[in-house]
Amino acid sequence: MKIFKKKLIVLIVITSVLQSCSDYLDQTNPNEASTDTYWSNFEQSDASLTGVYGAMLDTFITNTWSEAIRSDLGIVSALRTNNPNARVVPYYSHTYNSGSFNFDRQWNAFYQVIFRANQLITGLEDMDDTLKSDGRWTEQMGQARLLRGMCHFYLHALYNNGEIIIRDKVPATTEEISKPTSTSAEVITFFRSDLKYAYDNLPHAFEEKSRVDKGVAATILGTSHLYEEEYDQAIDYFNDVINNGAYGYALLTGEDVKLMYTSAGEFSSESIFEINYSVALKVEESQWYEESFNHRNARYSAPNGRGGGGPEHTVVSAWLTEAYSTESLDPLDARNTVIGYNGRDRVADNISLRASSMVALVNDEHTEYYQSPTAAIRESFNRQKISFFKQHTNHDITDREHNVGGTPWKSGKNVIINRLADVYLMRAECNLETGNITDALSDINTIRARWGLALLGPVVDASKTYIVNDPVTNSPYTDENTLRYQLRHVERPLELNVQGISVRNIDLRRWGNAQARFAELAEIKYYLDNYTYTSNTSGGTKKRNNSLLTRTVTSKELYSTGKNEFEDAAQNYNETRDYLPIPLSETDNNTSI
Repeated sequence: MKIFKKKLIVLIVITSVLQSCSDYLDQTNPNEASTDTYWSNFEQSDASLTGVYGAMLDTFITNTWSEAIRSDLGIVSALRTNNPNARVVPYYSHTYNSGSFNFDRQWNAFYQVIFRANQLITGLEDMDDTLKSDGRWTEQMGQARLLRGMCHFYLHALYNNGEIIIRDKVPATTEEISKPTSTSAEVITFFRSDLKYAYDNLPHAFEEKSRVDKGVAATILGTSHLYEEEYDQAIDYFNDVINNGAYGYALLTGEDVKLMYTSAGEFSSESIFEINYSVALKVEESQWYEESFNHRNARYSAPNGRGGGGPEHTVVSAWLTEAYSTESLDPLDARNTVIGYNGRDRVADNISLRASSMVALVNDEHTEYYQSPTAAIRESFNRQKISFFKQHTNHDITDREHNVGGTPWKSGKNVIINRLADVYLMRAECNLETGNITDALSDINTIRARWGLALLGPVVDASKTYIVNDPVTNSPYTDENTLRYQLRHVERPLELNVQGISVRNIDLRRWGNAQARFAELAEIKYYLDNYTYTSNTSGGTKKRNNSLLTRTVTSKELYSTGKNEFEDAAQNYNETRDYLPIPLSETDNNTSI
């Protein structure tokens, strides 16, 4: 069991999902106690702050399965065998609408956090001057405003062209509940004000790693400037995060890279913000209770034999599987020459350390998987499920998800929202877009080097292997367009995978090439081949039929329907899909929209 790091206990009773409607006026809110009594000390206000963090436990905050299949990263596994559930297909095919299945859940989850943050902010503002002069007041206010600003930031990045509702106080009247949307510029000004307050007033780090701090504020502020193509301002924040030792951030390197997305790697030096879960708390609570200390992401991404399943079951897209399988390794890195279970090294098998950390591949015979020596021994990889996401599964601590929380629906694995590698890659993008190719390559190569990958561009370090030109186009990586494609469609998706809150969808949207990306991928046809793997220590072998992805024509196509991947997405995606629409639950109940 992982080390318990002061897990949050939700102390405030409140409706689990915020309904943006007149429900507020239909019943007494149990949290609206008199501020004269409730806010008389910091223990009471800290209990309210705990309630704000409690709302962040909602599985729909990250909404991982739907955001993965809405992007180019994931596929509903049943699509490949032609029997997907109709309620989830619209996300993959981009035919969803404002009333689609579970469409309102992420919207409501964000506004629930905002609602609770506003309760805390109101209570803190009503405290007397003596309490306001205490450093604890500033720390609690900074965290509340950071969480409120963060949620407005993500709502702005995801919905309605950035024109969302600014909720800056607890609604007390029908008019305050039925607020109109604000312009994108107004929303940006609002959430940056919250984030800047947090950046100016919070410490660089809290002892409790699950709390948001100055580093989180800096990361999101920098990201917000990047999203608006304000590269100079973004670089300032990214430089602070990367170079300021007061934060304590450092990339995982050497053998420690194997801790990525494992229980032992939670709250690592690379983590900036992660949501803290545990199956040891409130074990009686249902997996459907969104403030329980567990989430359902493992159920949606683990192999079927390990507890994965359901209509939302999501597997790695073919192009991403291929990209992980074809990364160029550095043979000069000693980690790549360690002999695997099959008697070969990573260079011979072309299995990178990054691939081993991010996905389960049938031909990865260098990494344990669900307490078996290799993924091929543990899993059949049948029914055209050729790889699995590792990020949200408990593949490192158990042989099946049922053993973690008593049901595969309950996982206590932390969910990372922000980590340092992303900041490096965002800074690389800023440098690239301002013409600084040298520094962009430096940041990209810093990330590649820690995984033992060959570096890109001109030789800088003779102890490393470099690839000067793109192997497909033969263009040099010092070419702006070549490096831009590499960053967008190799480095960022392979490094981040399904981490965070809809990062890939936001990236594709802000770059303006989502439709082109889907069209590009729809042109690639994939097939399946058999894979012979080492089955025991004596060198015996067995075969996993139709488990190895290839572009070479075989008798088995990846899709039983004969379709290429993302055909539907390429056909249906247009600029109206760049943002999600405001959910029907909001427009039905908000008379100002």
